[in-house]
Order: sequence, then structure tokens, then C-alpha cells
Amino acid sequence: MIYRFDRFQADDTAFRLSADGAPVLIEPKTLRLLLYLIGNRGRLIRKQEILDAVWIEASVTENALTRSIGQLRKVLNDDSREPRFIETVPTAGYRFIAQIEILPSASTAAPPPATPTAPPPARGPRWLHLSAIAIVCLFALVAVSWLVAARLHPAPVIRSLAVLPLNNLSGDPSQEYFADGMTDELITELAHIPNLRVVSRTSVMLDKNANKPLPQIARELGVDAIVEGSTVRSGDRVRITAQLIDGRTDRHLWAQSFEGSASDVLGLQDSVAQQIASQARLALLPSPPRPSIDADAHDAYLRGRYFFNKQDFTRSVEYFEKAIALDPNYASAYAGYAAALDAETTFGLGLPGDLMPKALAAAQRAIQLDPRNGAAFTELGSIQTIYSWDWTAAEQNLTRGIALNPNDSIAEFKYAMFLDAVGRPQDAVTHMRRALELDPLSFFMNRRLGATLYLARDYDAALAQLSRAAEMEHEPGSIDNYMSLIYEQKGQRDLAIDQDLAALHDDDPGLDTDALRSTYRQHGWQAYWRARSGALLSGPAQPCTGYQAAVADIRTNDVDRAFASFNRALDEHCYSMAFIRVDPLLDPVRHDPRYGALLTRIRQ
Repeated sequence: MIYRFDRFQADDTAFRLSADGAPVLIEPKTLRLLLYLIGNRGRLIRKQEILDAVWIEASVTENALTRSIGQLRKVLNDDSREPRFIETVPTAGYRFIAQIEILPSASTAAPPPATPTAPPPARGPRWLHLSAIAIVCLFALVAVSWLVAARLHPAPVIRSLAVLPLNNLSGDPSQEYFADGMTDELITELAHIPNLRVVSRTSVMLDKNANKPLPQIARELGVDAIVEGSTVRSGDRVRITAQLIDGRTDRHLWAQSFEGSASDVLGLQDSVAQQIASQARLALLPSPPRPSIDADAHDAYLRGRYFFNKQDFTRSVEYFEKAIALDPNYASAYAGYAAALDAETTFGLGLPGDLMPKALAAAQRAIQLDPRNGAAFTELGSIQTIYSWDWTAAEQNLTRGIALNPNDSIAEFKYAMFLDAVGRPQDAVTHMRRALELDPLSFFMNRRLGATLYLARDYDAALAQLSRAAEMEHEPGSIDNYMSLIYEQKGQRDLAIDQDLAALHDDDPGLDTDALRSTYRQHGWQAYWRARSGALLSGPAQPCTGYQAAVADIRTNDVDRAFASFNRALDEHCYSMAFIRVDPLLDPVRHDPRYGALLTRIRQ
């Protein structure tokens, strides 16, 4: 074939390159490299694959490949920073991105007409009959061959996939937030495909710099296929290049580049998702036309998402506020703003009474602007669960969020919290397992499943799950606290004290934990919790200080003070109070009328 691109023609049969019809002087190895890149156009070709294919007769290093790519760029007058032909994917490989027109080469062109000869004698009906039979047989043979080929190499069935972090090809590390944000949005777009499981961002981000073979990544994430690609933003233009790979066979299935203006970036993501859905032989539900968005507002939104994922919630709130100021009709920015305010409250960075009403209003505004924004429904339901205790509305909004985003692990997690709050712990476990299926490598999801199993009184399973979470990430405070509670319920008080002191030390290294340990050894369980409560109340007050003091008071049989502390925690909207129906720590006081009064206060 002759491959025509721009002003060049590469002939693989004659083994030559020409420009505007004139031969181009090029080293044979470099031409072979060009033909291999063209033959695999649109696909990210990893460096080792190129070395094995082009330098098949010799063992060479990557330096030879780098040198040939440089020569090729020089011949084609291609710029690595703004490539027209060969795109470099840092640390990975190369991709041929130019449009190709395929022409038949001289060797495959139709043969010249033969010298005229006398016409053959006329054939009778028998000849016509035999010819018809031959043609039918030929077509039958082709059909059988096609069926055999289809049976030997059937189209892969894709029921699950993961989107690996898109490579930042801008050459500017400060633009990493943009590539991460585009990855997030592409995952969200693909998650709308029915009957397809899409792994959440936390798990795929762990493989951002791992350089593992794709089949290994697919096995670890439990998916059939992998989407990988790159994005680059230059001025007002954005280009997304994506490819779909069968993770079971490492076979390339599809690749394409998409380019458009920064204001139409959501439309570009729609196009990528539609193509992937088509290749996976699945139907992506049609979405209403996307309005153009202010490019600066979108940039601020992506920065807000970036800092949210880094758990820098204060900066996240600032950027979401900026996005809303630049585009007051940006629904996703309102949803992100609500989630960041919710997180600030949970992590004790602000008072619930100050932050949660703003979060509630933002989530409601996001839904007004975009009734199909699943994240906004999920966040609204979360706020109604842990702050306003509006249980009927909370379940309606949380289930609506799951219906709109069936692959959203956060939606499943938030719904599991609601189910615990209303006294349905087994259902909560089911939905937390679904959340973990969608985000299998997330430390947070693994830990939360352990906590959910604890609330369901499945203590051994909870310990096993928390141990798995501890192997993933070293955050002793967030693990040891739950382990302490479990050992307490199992009657293993020595282990419970050890884990509680470890959690205390992690939260406040300056606290005299040796003195508390000595109190336990000398005076026992109740004396420890009296001292522990005193240390807690002497520190800075937090919205859930009252709840922690109350459960300590239950341990020391000071029930009157416990209920006074519980009511204070309710006044301060401590989110832990939403789970008093299932919290084992409250078992000793459930017969007390004041416990029923607490349920009445939270409308249960």
C-alpha cells in the first residue's frame, strides 16, 4: 500500500518515502520505523514493542529508537511540542496521529489489458449453469471462512473497564490537574453506560506512575478492558486521544483523537464515550445537548476537583466558588462546592451550622440547573442524612443519584450510610460491597466496609476487612479506632485499650498516653474511660466532642451525663448522632426513655 498523509507518501512495497512527488532521503531503519507507526496509527505503541518489531535482527537500547524518532521528525518537519504526525507519550511510547489516505501500490494495481484475441466460441447453457454453481460455491466458501474466523476470533465481550489516568502532554507539570480532571470527567461520562462496570478514580489513580503491564492492571482491577490515552491543551484548543485495549489479551481494539475548543470540552468527552460504548457493543443513553461552558470556569472547576481529591478541602472550596462566580449556571461547580463543604464539616474544618446550610443550597441549585446531575442528588441526600435528618427525602435523592450514576462508588457509600442511619445494617453492607466493587483499591472504601460490618455486628468480618485496609495504607488512627471498638464488643478489653491508645497517639502525639495506660493497668476499665473523657473535654471542642464524651460516660455508667452530652451533640449537629440506631455503644441505654427522646429529635 501507499500511505498518503499531508504532503508525504510512504510506499511499503517499493520501500520509499516521497514529498510532493519527489523522493526523500531517509535511512532504511527510520523508514521501517515510520511504516510501523503508520501501520499502527492511532494506537499508543510502547517503546519495547517498537524495538522488537523494527530492530528485530539486533539488540539495541532505547537510544536507537530516540535517535530514529528525532530523524523522522526532522524529515517530516514535525514539532514534538505540537506534533502533527508523531505524538510522544512520556515514559510510554509513541502514537502516529495524522490522517491517512490509503492508495493501491503499483504491485496491487489492476493488470494492463491483454492483447486482443479472437473471442472464445460461444458456450451453451451447461457452461452458464456450471459458472453459477462455481460462484455460489465461492460465496459459500467465503461465508464459511468468515464464520470460522469469527468463531476463532470473536469480538470481545466487555462488561467492565477502567480508565487509566490520561497523560499530560503539555510538557508543563503544573497542568497535571487538567489531565487528572479530564480523567475524572471521562470516567463519569462512561459510568452512564448501562450494564458496564466502570472502576472509580481512586483505584485507577494508584496506577498513575506504576508502569505495570496492562493485563496485570486489568487483573488487579478486575476489568475486561482498559482505556488509556492523553490530553493536551494549547490556548483555546483541547485534544483528547484515547484507545481501548482488551485487558485479557492486551489486544488493541480501537483508537482515535478528538479535538475541539476549550468551551466544548464536555462535547469532546461525550464523543469519546460514545465511541468506546460502540466498541464495547453497548448503548450509551443519549444525553441532552451540552451547553458550552466558560473555559476559565471549567479550569477553576478542575482545580477544585484536584484539591478535593488531595483532601485540601479549603482550597477546593475556593476554586469551586471561583467557578460559580465565573459561570453562575455551572451545575457541576455547585455540586462540587456542596461536596467540599460537606467534607470540611466531616473533617472538623468548620462548624456544621455554618457550612451545611450553604452545602444544602448549593446541591439544590445544582439540581435546578441540571436535573440529570447524579452527584448533586447524591450530595443532597448525604446532607439530608447527616445534617437535616430528612429521611424520606434523603432516600429519594440517594437512590436517584445511584440511578443517574450507577457506577459511582461515592453514591453507593453515601446510601450505605443512610441505610445504617435508619436501622438497615445488612442492606448497608450490601451497598458498601458494591461501592468496593467499583473502587477495589481504595483505602477509604475498604476501611468503610470494615466500619459498616462493625455496625452490622459482624465483628470477625469487620476485623478482617480493616486488616486488609491497613495493608493498603498506613493510617493507624483511622484503623485502630474501629479495631478498638470491635475488640470492646468482643470482650477483649486489653486489646481494645491498646488500639485506642494507638489511635490517640496518632491523632495527638503530644498526649500522655503512657499515663492513660498506667491508669488502666492500676485501676481498670472505668477509671481509664473517666481519665480518657477528662483528656477529651480538656482539649479544643469539636462538633462531635459531645458524642465521644457521651459514649465514654456510658462505659462508666454515668447515664445522666451521657444523655446530656448526647443532646449537646445533637445541638451541634454531630454527624455520628445519625447512627445511634445501630451503634453498639448505645446498647446499654436503649431501654431508657431518654434514648427514645433522642430518636424523636432526629425524627426517627
